[in-house]
Amino acid sequence: MTDYAGVLAVREGRVVLVRERYEEWEDEQWSLPSGAVEPGETPAEAAVRELLEETGLRVRVDQLSLVAEVVVESRDGAARSTAYDYRAEVPDGDFAIDDPDSSVQEARWFLPAEAIPLVGAVPYPPLSQPVAAHLEGAGPTRWTFTYDDAAVAFLDRVYEVTRSAL
Repeated sequence: MTDYAGVLAVREGRVVLVRERYEEWEDEQWSLPSGAVEPGETPAEAAVRELLEETGLRVRVDQLSLVAEVVVESRDGAARSTAYDYRAEVPDGDFAIDDPDSSVQEARWFLPAEAIPLVGAVPYPPLSQPVAAHLEGAGPTRWTFTYDDAAVAFLDRVYEVTRSAL
């Protein structure tokens, strides 16, 4: 399985979310700018790249702080993926979406109270729950989502979840 990275970009008390459309989702959702870690990249480098592609906003690796590490694994251990959620202050910059996947439709700033229900509505708990928890004030956390069958985990959304401090 692929590893992923994303950035909770913050400016003047607001966070940026991107409106995305994926075939597996019934409709568009607002989520954290994120994507796959490419070969030769660190998770932090991937997060910086994904933020730039999906929003046009620029941060440096040294501006990132890890707020959640999310492991998704099959109960039998045959499949495993890790996602790294970072936070970064973004002092300036305008939106300029250049998403090579063409899944991002829009980027917008939200107050955390506005962002929590939007992120919470994402139909993939490993993406939605850690980000919503951080927006609600949780400190850095490690999440593990364990599922019974890799083929149906996303569709059935049947997870056993554990959470601990990083």
